[in-house]
Amino acid sequence: MKKIQLISFGLFMTVFCGCTVAEKSKPLPVQMQPQQIENVMTKVADWQLANPSKHHAADWTHGALFAGLTAWAQMADTDIYYDALLAFGEKNKWQPHRRKYHADDHAVGQMYLELHKQYKNPEMIAGIQQRFDWILANQPGTPLTHDKAEHKKRYNWCDALFMAPPVWAKLARITGDMKYLDYMNKEWWATTDYLYDTEEHLYFRDDRYFDKREANGEKVFWSRGNGWVFGGLVRVLEELPEDHLDRNKYEKLYKEMAAKIATIQPVEGLWHSSLLDPVNFPSKEASGSGFYCYGLAWGINQGLLEKKTYLPAVIKAWTGLVNCVHPDGKLGYVQPIGADPRHVTADQTEIYGVGSFLLAGSEVYKIAVRNGRDVKKLIVTNPTLSFRDSATISLDWDKMKMSVPGLTKDNAAVFDFKTNHLLTTQMISGKRKTELLFQTDLAPGEKKFFWIMKQPSGLDKPQSMLTTYCRFVPERKDDFAWESDKSAFRMYGPALEDETITCGIDAWGKCVEAPIVEKFYKSGNYHKDHGEGGDFYKVGNTLGCGGAAPFVDGKVCLPAKNFKEWKIVANGPIRSIFELTYGPWQAVGQTVSETKRITLDLGSNLNKVECFYSSDDAQAIPVAAGIVLRKSSHQIFTEAENIIAYWLPADGKNGKMGCGVVYGTATKANVIEADGHLLMQTNHKLDKPFVYYSGSCWDKNNEFKTFDKWQQYLKSFKKHIENPIHIQLAD
Repeated sequence: MKKIQLISFGLFMTVFCGCTVAEKSKPLPVQMQPQQIENVMTKVADWQLANPSKHHAADWTHGALFAGLTAWAQMADTDIYYDALLAFGEKNKWQPHRRKYHADDHAVGQMYLELHKQYKNPEMIAGIQQRFDWILANQPGTPLTHDKAEHKKRYNWCDALFMAPPVWAKLARITGDMKYLDYMNKEWWATTDYLYDTEEHLYFRDDRYFDKREANGEKVFWSRGNGWVFGGLVRVLEELPEDHLDRNKYEKLYKEMAAKIATIQPVEGLWHSSLLDPVNFPSKEASGSGFYCYGLAWGINQGLLEKKTYLPAVIKAWTGLVNCVHPDGKLGYVQPIGADPRHVTADQTEIYGVGSFLLAGSEVYKIAVRNGRDVKKLIVTNPTLSFRDSATISLDWDKMKMSVPGLTKDNAAVFDFKTNHLLTTQMISGKRKTELLFQTDLAPGEKKFFWIMKQPSGLDKPQSMLTTYCRFVPERKDDFAWESDKSAFRMYGPALEDETITCGIDAWGKCVEAPIVEKFYKSGNYHKDHGEGGDFYKVGNTLGCGGAAPFVDGKVCLPAKNFKEWKIVANGPIRSIFELTYGPWQAVGQTVSETKRITLDLGSNLNKVECFYSSDDAQAIPVAAGIVLRKSSHQIFTEAENIIAYWLPADGKNGKMGCGVVYGTATKANVIEADGHLLMQTNHKLDKPFVYYSGSCWDKNNEFKTFDKWQQYLKSFKKHIENPIHIQLAD
């Protein structure tokens, strides 16, 4: 099921009423208020699901529907639309349709790839990847003429540019393999060179129309075909790397088409079946118009089209589309397959029209939320070919407040283009800089868009259902405890020195996402599992599960006393940070003091640990971070790339726990077993903090049923810290 981490928040008709805004803008019509857009998208989507099409669930008609339904599923505060898409995918066994080369039979792959991002199921993309690999190995050399059926092995009709190229581009992005993008790019421009009219800035449907003319003498350009192209162009641009050699060509083509489409828009808002002969084709048509509305609104939201010029066209188009919706949600005025294009009626519908309507709504919604507000666009890209759930995005607050007039710590908001929701944010103030944090899930290679903006008046700030948390626990002998939704820990304070002196980390088993620290301490019996976890790990006078200390002559030099001071820097929901200070102690001839700064993010099993050592006797000291070894287990994993892991029984009856330590590649470390520990030892200069990552898992959490799962997590974690997320502020 779709993981929903934010409490739903209402969007009201009064959002934009009585607000003081930075931009000069006219009020939007009632059809373009956020709640009204959501309402009509819900009606249309629900009607279509209740009245399923008889077309094969893998053909092009469903491919277009699924593109729009996926956009709506990402917006909706319910999983029912994802459930419907999953059912269609399973019915198709996640395979493209039967014709190997035919673009129409590839269109369904757009949905498969988007659901793969959500559910991480490789089966969802295996079929389309196998099909495309076969095509690459057997590339067609047929001409683009429309005189033979076999020529449809290539994109010899303009509609194909929506069906297949976005799938190739999405597959290239998610696999990181540019061979898919190279093929798509080659075929896109071959078709464009053949079918694109450089004078009219529109596409002929195919070469049979080169010399045809309408009754008024104009060239024949079908609305629906050019709508497919315009929608496909948008979806390719979304996936195309910013530095791609041909990106400027795609943007130039997009702007040319946008200008033409807006120029020929009828006064009533919706385009007719034949774009240049509305007199002889008097009926409005919703499916082509839906794609035009989608593409124009997308350009405004991406900053490629000037709002002042193109917003009136979007308003007219969306208003016209909404007027095609029957009271029960049926979308009318959709030209059926092969039907007379001169006479489209209010009762005619088709699922591809619903797809274009939902795509249009997903972009018009953004315009409604932004209306009258300055924003700064942010592009976030995952440079790795692995999933990054709950990735924390950190923005320099000084830069953000300078980029959006009137932005303050109290009103700053982040809007997610994919979900069309505001996100939970956190502000962290430091001595040198202040950070604005938010989180997002990223699929392999995924590129996402966000707005930094002032929180719209009338919208409640989203409240996180999950949180990180830390606190000093004097009622339990001066513990300091902290947790994320994935893991929980504690370290020992002064009141426990008569029993245990250590800077080691105690790991708690946790199998629920909700906070447990307060509950466990209040229960008085946190060594017993009551269904959510507990303290089953023994630290003793050791480093425990991922502590660090000076390491001299084969000995771990623990502090003489437990931490003497504590300080909370930040306390959730996204990130918690605290500091523990240890008084001077002798580490084999050297007097050492230390402050540990520990940071834990939501969604993470590992802490970032920064050890600030000081000494009057030396400028560098040998240090080690590690894990105490137990006689009950010898399941050890070591990685040449600075990873160690340990798998041990929790306490003989409460499952198994994994401990892990990760160093960055820049740290040169030796992996050794010494003084009862598995350690990574290094020489550390005292002019900067010693930085590493450590944490734990519990096998009663379904994510980590095996030691292998824990090892894979640690490897991925290291890859992610070595390959930070790309953050780009757009002009």
